[in-house]
Amino acid sequence: MIDYKKIFNAKLAPCGNFQDCYAFSIHKAGSSLMHKMIGEVCHSAGIPSISIPDTLFNEGIFDKDWQNDERLLDFFIPGKIFYGFRYLPEILLNESLRLREKKSVLLIRDPRDALVSQYFSFGGKNVSHKLPSKNQDTFLKEAQATSHLNIDQYVLQAAEIYLDKLNKYKENLNFENVKLFKYEEIYFDKRKFLDNIFAHFGIPVESRLLDEVAEKMMFVRKWKTWQNIFGKDRQAIMWTN
Repeated sequence: MIDYKKIFNAKLAPCGNFQDCYAFSIHKAGSSLMHKMIGEVCHSAGIPSISIPDTLFNEGIFDKDWQNDERLLDFFIPGKIFYGFRYLPEILLNESLRLREKKSVLLIRDPRDALVSQYFSFGGKNVSHKLPSKNQDTFLKEAQATSHLNIDQYVLQAAEIYLDKLNKYKENLNFENVKLFKYEEIYFDKRKFLDNIFAHFGIPVESRLLDEVAEKMMFVRKWKTWQNIFGKDRQAIMWTN
């Protein structure tokens, strides 16, 4: 049995004076960058927050093991920002959470681009996805389940799952309380993106902190020379942060 108290207690700061808020996205829609930026702002500003999905993943506890576990309901309480979600887990549909009444943000991307990116992250024979600190073999085994698929086969198979995730958001969130973002917004204006998120949540954050986090997350273009199999030098653009 998963000991959630042992996993979360050290990460849960005292509650703030605001309604619980949620940050949602989908894999390869800019989700890692968004969740990292939210986490950085919250840490710098002292805003109580936690990424339950990322915390559990790092412990080697995967979605199927926790998304229906009602013991988690005790951790979704007012005064915290909950982020890290790349789909809408069943636990959040519990009526006691009244999710439709809560403020949330949702980051999406053109599914064609997202699914191609997903293929090269953890589809086919590709596994460039971050590995959990624990239980890595289980994660790799699940990722290898699509190793026989080429990119076209993978995208066609994964498209239905992707559509299901979008529909679940559409059917269960109240979009009067949702701030919707597109993938391009997080990359072209990080400062405005962050400002809009916390303004939507109704949580004041110093402009200085937003500036610092946005600047920290800027991508820097670096030229890297590499030698191809024919022995000729080529230059490739490496985007790093």
